[in-house]
Amino acid sequence: MGKVIAREFIWLIVALIVAIPLGIVFLWFFGFTREIIDLQERKNWIFLLYLAGYFTSFAGIYIIRFVMMALSALTKPEDEEDEE
Repeated sequence: MGKVIAREFIWLIVALIVAIPLGIVFLWFFGFTREIIDLQERKNWIFLLYLAGYFTSFAGIYIIRFVMMALSALTKPEDEEDEE
């Protein structure tokens, strides 16, 4: 049980760190870069959009992780019992 909790904690930390640049990519996808707009003018709105992208990325990382766990569990060969 301790290994499961430790593994989930490591995945939580990794997902929190990886979501930081993905939140910036989320802003870039909508065209909010320093070269295109004046960031001081819409600072609060862009920060809220960044937070939305951050949490979306975080949730997406966990969803992908659970899908991969499910696929690996479904494709894992079952142990065959010897019939005597």
